[in-house]
Amino acid sequence: MTVLAAPHAKRSDCREYEPSRHLRRTELWRSPFLTKDEQRAIEQAVSWSKSFDGHKDLVCEGGKTDNLLLVTSGWAYRYTCVPDGGRQLTALLVPGDIANLDALLFERVAYNVRTLTDVTVVALPRRQALALVKDYPGIARSFTGLAMIENAIASKWMLSLGRRSAHARIAHLLCEIAIRLGVEDGNDITFPFPMRQEQIGDLLGLTNIHVNRMIRQLRSDGLVQICDRVLTIPDVAALRHAAGFDPAYLHMNRHINAAARPMREIA
Repeated sequence: MTVLAAPHAKRSDCREYEPSRHLRRTELWRSPFLTKDEQRAIEQAVSWSKSFDGHKDLVCEGGKTDNLLLVTSGWAYRYTCVPDGGRQLTALLVPGDIANLDALLFERVAYNVRTLTDVTVVALPRRQALALVKDYPGIARSFTGLAMIENAIASKWMLSLGRRSAHARIAHLLCEIAIRLGVEDGNDITFPFPMRQEQIGDLLGLTNIHVNRMIRQLRSDGLVQICDRVLTIPDVAALRHAAGFDPAYLHMNRHINAAARPMREIA
């Protein structure tokens, strides 16, 4: 069974909600490949929605996974550790993401999922998800598309770890997050940014000191402002230039060509 909280979690760590209220906030639901019938089928298949406090493990490495967990609010991340305790963040999860997409095909996962903030997740049982994939081509295409986007993001992160400067790594990450949050509308944007320097370092392969130094440099260059866990990008074009950022790899819904949709009515 999927591990959803620490063994001795307090009652306040987890709160239950009606799943259909939150499902429409997910990238799966908003997929351009889905018909309304397919959306209804997903809605009928989800089993529960719960809210969890920040800094709680939702999935444990090597544990059996019975549910796909769809993040509808809050931030979380995937991570794995080496024997000496060193940690690497392998994915950042923002509202709309599936926390453990590979659980669609694999019962056991090779990573942990931990909440960064308070989060709400919707559970889609693995067996029902597999049945949906078999019966509905739009749902199958949607899962495939989400997996491809995850792969594209991982490829860019690998490029950052291997070839980008520390300055460009952080700038590129911030550009990516802005688009994934759907807030990049205009050239002066602001959004919540709950990540701490330690978590940025564990994601980008940098020490806390180096992260601090690079953020101060981004600030002094007028590229970012951070105050009370809120990040402002006053000049998106300038930050993109500093990062060498091209958003095409994210293939967000608005970037998907309508010609790629199934040859049937999207009701």
